[in-house]
Amino acid sequence: MGGLYLSGGGDEKQSWGIDSVFARELGRGEPLLYLPIAMDQGEIPYVECYEWIQGVFAPFGITDITMWRNLRGKTLDDLKKFSAVYIGGGNTYRLMHSILQADFHSALSTFKEGGIIYGGSAGAIVLGSNIATCAHMDENAVELKTINGLGLIHDYSIWCHYTDDHDPLIHQFITANQQSVIALSEETGLQMKDGRMEVLGTSPAYVMDRDMKRRIEPGCII
Repeated sequence: MGGLYLSGGGDEKQSWGIDSVFARELGRGEPLLYLPIAMDQGEIPYVECYEWIQGVFAPFGITDITMWRNLRGKTLDDLKKFSAVYIGGGNTYRLMHSILQADFHSALSTFKEGGIIYGGSAGAIVLGSNIATCAHMDENAVELKTINGLGLIHDYSIWCHYTDDHDPLIHQFITANQQSVIALSEETGLQMKDGRMEVLGTSPAYVMDRDMKRRIEPGCII
């Protein structure tokens, strides 16, 4: 066991292929931790978040799901009670702020060596090198001072909800930050195991730097 899963932020129908691969890796009956802490509770209450995650994974036999509403006081030992953690979408700055405030980034980095981490949308972006890929859609209301992500996807930054008209914004980001980008549409995901990245889902991923845009089809290796 062990590895990373990322999705571009689609709904449960769009991410079904990604979720099914994750669920097979996790295994039926294994405990899953759900972190919806990127979500603004004024928009979607946590009780609805929990109902959503149950609906996503019950068809795959994943029913032992625990939800944490915050990370206060949580440690690596608490995290190790689970086989996998699902970091949900919402506001990327809020999510990264919560992780850093709780000093939880080191726990996640250590956990990935034996456990599984799934990041969807904001949860995927924070796994990359630079979270400023969210700047076109997320407000930094928490006044987060850093744009550093967890840096778990080699040296790539992750762009979610990708469509072709984002290309100029991505090139601006690459020029400003000197970072290569993996762009994921809402039907696209990644699996990373033993340093090997495979595209999941039903649409291609795109690897982009200052001089290149490379299309990677599902089932192929980045």
